[in-house]
Amino acid sequence: MSDPSEESNDDNQLEFHISSSDDIEALSDHSNYNDASPSDSENEGDEQFDTNLPTTHRYLGKLNNISGYTLFDDGEVLTLLAIYTNTLVFPGFTLPLVMNDRVEQSIMQDFINKKNVFALVCADELGTKLYKYGVTMEVFESFSKQGVLYLKARGRQRCKIIPGRDIRHLGGRLQQITVTILAEPEIKSPICDTQLLTLKSRRSCSTENYQSLLKNYKYRRYHLAQFPNATWIYDHNEVCYYVKLILDHLKKFYFEENIPTDPIQLSYWFLQNFQLAHEERLHLMKLDSALERLRLELKFLEMERLICCVVCKAEIANQSDIFAMSKAGVQNNYCNPGGYVYETVTVSEAKNYDLIGAPSKQFSWFPGYAWTIMQCRICHRHVGWKFTSKHLQPHAFYGLAKSGLDIKIVNENSTQSTNT
Repeated sequence: MSDPSEESNDDNQLEFHISSSDDIEALSDHSNYNDASPSDSENEGDEQFDTNLPTTHRYLGKLNNISGYTLFDDGEVLTLLAIYTNTLVFPGFTLPLVMNDRVEQSIMQDFINKKNVFALVCADELGTKLYKYGVTMEVFESFSKQGVLYLKARGRQRCKIIPGRDIRHLGGRLQQITVTILAEPEIKSPICDTQLLTLKSRRSCSTENYQSLLKNYKYRRYHLAQFPNATWIYDHNEVCYYVKLILDHLKKFYFEENIPTDPIQLSYWFLQNFQLAHEERLHLMKLDSALERLRLELKFLEMERLICCVVCKAEIANQSDIFAMSKAGVQNNYCNPGGYVYETVTVSEAKNYDLIGAPSKQFSWFPGYAWTIMQCRICHRHVGWKFTSKHLQPHAFYGLAKSGLDIKIVNENSTQSTNT
């Protein structure tokens, strides 16, 4: 969901450096410029793009490192500086920021000099007020130059705004809120304490590894025979069961080596990368454990989805078009020179769009690629950028801006297999 303060001037938020709608009209005759697909002919000497580069956010320039790794105790109450953004960032992922507003810059700079953890918050489902759940962010790089503050922050822990406490507006996107740190409880097998210690040491019926569970599954069934419920009920409460099913599904869209296997990390990786509606992501954020998140994420995985224009619902891309141009995943946060943060998903093919203006490499999020603005062909809403290069593979791909997109569920087949 877009920041309401930015929505009032849509032309400014959709561009890197085209300054007005008049400029867009003047450049509209370039709408079919360089409209080659990623499958066009490739030269054998072309270099494969380094997917480590987007995670460095080199377009921000060289920033100064800030040391530290801050984790708060579960349930700890804190009064923190909060930034309201149009995007979501989950624990383990990076948020780049460009602050041009002098009030914001001054407040943030003073804050960094004292402590480097703030809270990231966004709008609720209706977009009318702050959502009560957020994430603590730790600044790990920053630099101030010519009246602009550049910084990178990484998500650490989920937090919740304490109801009834004052929310103080500080200026721009900055606020002061009081939050409590949310626990990430340890996930245990439902039968972890039902075996004798002597048997558990020899042949455990519960494990965090799905392959080990299958290896000892015969003995697990013998053990579960003493309980009144069917075997599959206990299987469906093993976190490794959901990790296995989700990884099998994700292989259809993503490279397996880039997907974490740790249950907690996987649940956040899914939130950050899979094409979910804003309301779905907010609901997942408030769930208390990785097991709860993975259960619901598996249900979401089984729903076929289309990426559509947020205004006219024209289809822009299919779920099968998604691919990763970054080691962090297919969907990442990037910032333009105006300070607007875009949550961007990369796809190999797109449809129902026009290109506006000529390609430019200025402030490119993918080093070596030139970007061209994409607008919906039907309603002219900004939907992203086309990235092109003559010397890198792939030669072309699309970065779609989530602020201009809607996720349409085509098939709600959520029947889960009960077989292990």
